Amino acid sequence: MTYYQIDRTGDAKIIGIKNGTSQVKLEEKGIEKNKNYIAFENWFSGYNKDFWNNQNAVFDLTPPLITGELRKGAKVTDIMRYGPVYQYLYKIYSKKFIDIIKAFNIGDYKTFEFNIQDINEIYYLFFLKSVVLDEINYEKSTVISGHAITDNIKYHDIKTPKEYIEFNSQFPTGGFEKLSIPKKYFGKDIIQTEVSSLPFYSERVVDFLLDCKITGLKIGYKNSIKLDFHEIA
Repeated sequence: MTYYQIDRTGDAKIIGIKNGTSQVKLEEKGIEKNKNYIAFENWFSGYNKDFWNNQNAVFDLTPPLITGELRKGAKVTDIMRYGPVYQYLYKIYSKKFIDIIKAFNIGDYKTFEFNIQDINEIYYLFFLKSVVLDEINYEKSTVISGHAITDNIKYHDIKTPKEYIEFNSQFPTGGFEKLSIPKKYFGKDIIQTEVSSLPFYSERVVDFLLDCKITGLKIGYKNSIKLDFHEIA
């Protein structure tokens, strides 16, 4: 099975924003700041030390309706960036998009409604339970810094999660060229990982999204991290 990382396109002709930034502005003034919202906001704050080790807590969160407005000149697409963001919930997706992917084998997920002023269709923030650092086989993975375009790629010998965290603090734009994760994830149609904000979509999901004319989609045909699946000893 082939996987590609997906993102929202930065093409101004499609998204209407020339500088590639968010199409939607988060309007916190329109959100009810009750205890459920505070719990949600704190969990996705980026300062939550328990986030990766206790992902199941996400499924108990019940925030009120999240609201936003379309930025001037922005076009509505099925996948959009918004800002400011909740950490690890970097995009919003149309109901059409969500209805398509949930028909596939995507594992445990949670959606949160996101209402855009003057837009009839409801959108969603989307969380997918992720592969964490401790599940990676570092000896079968390849970690690099630099870029091919600047001819300065350097390979790093990383063997543990701690070493990767140290590498990432020193080379924040570096990462995996090849990522080895447990074989139990092979066959999933969407795979999210702690080490990349961009999810991996199976080729069949990508093809179906394109057949359904999903808008705003950018597919990393040539620059996705290569996934490897290892047996757990």
